[in-house]
Amino acid sequence: MMLLDKVLFIVLVIFFAYGLKKINVFKENDAIVFINFVIYFALPLTILQNLRFINVNKDVLIVPLIAWISILISIFIAYTIGKLLKLKIETLKSFILISSFGNTAFMGYPFVFALEGKEALTYAIIYDQLGSFLLVITLGLLVAVGRLALKEILTFPPFIALILSFLFHNMHFPSFLEYFLEIVSSSLIPVILFSLGLRLEFKDFNYDKKVLFLALFIKMIAVPSMLLFLLKSMGLNSLPYKVALLETAMPPMVFAGVLALKYQLDYKLAFSAITLGIVISLFTVPLFGNLL
Repeated sequence: MMLLDKVLFIVLVIFFAYGLKKINVFKENDAIVFINFVIYFALPLTILQNLRFINVNKDVLIVPLIAWISILISIFIAYTIGKLLKLKIETLKSFILISSFGNTAFMGYPFVFALEGKEALTYAIIYDQLGSFLLVITLGLLVAVGRLALKEILTFPPFIALILSFLFHNMHFPSFLEYFLEIVSSSLIPVILFSLGLRLEFKDFNYDKKVLFLALFIKMIAVPSMLLFLLKSMGLNSLPYKVALLETAMPPMVFAGVLALKYQLDYKLAFSAITLGIVISLFTVPLFGNLL
């Protein structure tokens, strides 16, 4: 399958949902139902199906490590640039959040699945759950409000499924249950993309272009380019490293916008970056995937 076909699969699902919203078949708020379907049903079962049989080795362990390092570098760069721009504190915090935390689940899973196949989805889940999710719940909340949230980690359904997948390592379930997991898992990618299409709104692009594009440049170009250079110079191009690069290149995380809105930060900057980042990622993410 050609690269263009794989990207168009993502585009078509998103814009079908967007079109159905525009003709009032769905409303933007309906996205919450699909997101809850993913978080409480499809994603935990997909994690349980995919991670039970993974062999933990250095390639697997390096994936979340790359996530942590990339996020920490992004935070440092964003904080430095934000201070140089003399951003007010609410804008600075939003700037750091959207420059550092990527949409590694709702954009990452579909991109990785489309570009690298079903096997790669396992590494995307590891990057997301043990990398992005852990850091946004800890460092992200620390940036936004100055506290940690251990309870949110321990009660998050996909994280519970992650723990169960290690407890049931190499265990085969009865055939009917395996079939159930397989069918539910197949719903994950289209439902994620459909929910993104319902949330997409082009009027969100209206913000200070310099600050907006600087945040997207850090998140989607600068830090992934650093990682690409490092991986190529070390000759690391196996599947886990390709997935780590793709996930690092993802647009800003939706949860960053949730944090900005909840804690009265500059949510307009956050949601402008999230929306525009989705559109830009359709061009930049496949490019990074093709360069390694």
